Amino acid sequence: MKEYSFDDIIREGLLLYRYIRGSQAYGTATDTSDIDEGGVFMSPVEQLLGLGYDYKEQLADDKNDKVWLELNKYMRLLIKSNPTVLESLYIGQECVLFESPVMTELKKNRDLFLTKDCFDSFGGYAVSQISKCRGLHKKFVNPVVNRKGVIDFCYTFYKQGSTSIENWLSHRGLRQEFCGLVNVPNMPTMFSLFYDFGSHFDIDGITEGEFYRAWLYKDNETPIGLMANFVVNELGVDPVVLNTWFQSQHPIGYRGIVKQDDTSNEVRLSSVVKGEKPICYLSYYKDSYIQHCRKYKEYKDWEKNRNPVRYKSNIGKTYDAKNVSHSFRLIAMCTEIARGEGFIVNRTGRDADFLLDVKNHKYAYEEVIAMLDERKAEMDKAIAASTLPDSVDVDKVNDLLLSLRFSQIKGV
Repeated sequence: MKEYSFDDIIREGLLLYRYIRGSQAYGTATDTSDIDEGGVFMSPVEQLLGLGYDYKEQLADDKNDKVWLELNKYMRLLIKSNPTVLESLYIGQECVLFESPVMTELKKNRDLFLTKDCFDSFGGYAVSQISKCRGLHKKFVNPVVNRKGVIDFCYTFYKQGSTSIENWLSHRGLRQEFCGLVNVPNMPTMFSLFYDFGSHFDIDGITEGEFYRAWLYKDNETPIGLMANFVVNELGVDPVVLNTWFQSQHPIGYRGIVKQDDTSNEVRLSSVVKGEKPICYLSYYKDSYIQHCRKYKEYKDWEKNRNPVRYKSNIGKTYDAKNVSHSFRLIAMCTEIARGEGFIVNRTGRDADFLLDVKNHKYAYEEVIAMLDERKAEMDKAIAASTLPDSVDVDKVNDLLLSLRFSQIKGV
């Protein structure tokens, strides 16, 4: 079974259509624009009538700058009103590199594919690009560079509001790994927070004398001093018995709020000594943490897959100018189709200069969004008043394809 190449298709006379697509066809090409090529071909009869293991529904180069579609796939995409495929029937002759009689016959029936289905494919794609533009704006302006952890979404009460638990603990010389959490009944996001002073003293080698002197000399600079002041001023331990209190603190072994480098979405719970009193209450915003993780993944995926040249050209502009330009073009074309003005691929003399201005970041993000929303409203109005057929007559298209296939078979 032979795997056909571009050259094989041409050499065996299977090429039906070859044309220039993209910005060159729209009249919006710049000096740095690629030359993209589309094509349509017929698979060899043996591939169509055999088992089909070697059937290829498309050929493409490494960068997808050159893409040729097999006739079956091409026709299926036409029925779906695929914008990129549909425009191939309406490009100017200056963009046609080769056209067989089969393709000429198909072009005579091209208006079969201008239906209200175009509104979903053209207008729907444009709307998705508007949403993408807003999303990219957020990525440019608010990049999710650092992945936060569970503890970053843990808070406690402070004055009339709240503060992060890490901030609260730090200002008291305490650390999360010596905390123990217990669920508060009937309050799924709230936890009682207990502290294992004994383990903290042992692990850090804090002595009774150091602890007492830190309080005595009003040390507010070191973690020991902050902890001693917290014990006296907030926990209410009488300074007279501070040494006795210190001696009574034995290691308990609480599990901490989170485990270092843990990928869990949950805080850690501990078994707490009976009769112990919590030093504060903690609230964990789990949904916000999960949402952050999703946004972080989306950002890293975008960062990994983005076009480096396009990204560099958009730095400081807060939107992807090429995508936005496509949105304006598709909205305009969809509006024209809905109004019965036909399928106008070449934008020269219409809005090509405007589209190039958009690609060159002439407009600020806020201007772009306002214009997109305005033109989308015009498109929606035209769609609502359209008298085009609801959808493609699939039977007619099927008959047309069959006649082309039978002609191919008879010619073998």
